[in-house]
Amino acid sequence: MRLPWQCPTCYAELGDKSYAAMLTCPYCGSLLIVNSKDKKFYRVPKDRGWYYFSKKDSPGYIKFGDFEEHYRYFEGRWYLLKENELYEMKSRVRESCESIVEEGKVEYLWGEFPFVAPPQSVIKTAICDDELYKVTSRIIILFFKSTKKPKDIFPELFKR
Repeated sequence: MRLPWQCPTCYAELGDKSYAAMLTCPYCGSLLIVNSKDKKFYRVPKDRGWYYFSKKDSPGYIKFGDFEEHYRYFEGRWYLLKENELYEMKSRVRESCESIVEEGKVEYLWGEFPFVAPPQSVIKTAICDDELYKVTSRIIILFFKSTKKPKDIFPELFKR
């Protein structure tokens, strides 16, 4: 019998991850989709197997096209670090502004994310004033510039 919140690949107990939509198992690197209702994870399929990723020193790292971003769920909120600018997730929205400034296919992931974007899916970034929109095939998320310091939210990225 599978326990709640257990990795389907290595059977590690990962704990309640209902705040995330997708994550990589920190033990085996399997890419997982979160099913909050049933308290379990599903492996993201790849051809005849599933995706594995090697560990990255970030709570949530994604590379799409020529772009890189870091995500963290901290004190009940999602944060996005992009080019040393910190953004805080405001809400999921139905529409974004038309100013798409980045677009690329997902190449690499590590950690936890507020959206589902498996490898080869397309992520877009639109920016209007101080609002940043993350656009995937299933969701649009609105982020605002945060007044917090990036090193307070992502200390592992500012060690030196």
